[in-house]
Amino acid sequence: MTPSPQKSQSKTVLWAAGLGGLLLVLIMGIELQKNSVYFLTPKEAQSQAAQLQDKTIRVGGMVEVGSLITEASSLKAEFILSNLKQTRIAVSYVGLLPDMFKEGSGVVLEGSISESGRKFDAHKLMVKHSEEYVQPDAHNTLDTELLKKSLLKEPPKP
Repeated sequence: MTPSPQKSQSKTVLWAAGLGGLLLVLIMGIELQKNSVYFLTPKEAQSQAAQLQDKTIRVGGMVEVGSLITEASSLKAEFILSNLKQTRIAVSYVGLLPDMFKEGSGVVLEGSISESGRKFDAHKLMVKHSEEYVQPDAHNTLDTELLKKSLLKEPPKP
């Protein structure tokens, strides 16, 4: 008994749909990997500095408090990137600093590291921010009475 043309056609459609779905998942995985931001810690970057020569890398850490020096005329910024322990890297960056950039905050830098691992020339600077959302406590909340008065005002009576 030979299979009907309709059955063989439905098998072909199922195979094509399965292959298309597999291809879609593969493309999504590749795109996700390209757009993920991976970075080295300052300690990892320093220990691998000799192997990372002539490569663009990303390093993430904290901007050391009191280390930021800026030149407004040339948009040059220099600061120390730290892992909050003993590892420190002198960073040189030319460009506009993001609004959220400040000393004591986390940053991810893209650029090249010196052979010694002590200097980093950044061509891209991204500010890290906390993903932690904390409910405000009683000392850091808005004045609730003022808020009630301003939002819950009764319309003026004619």
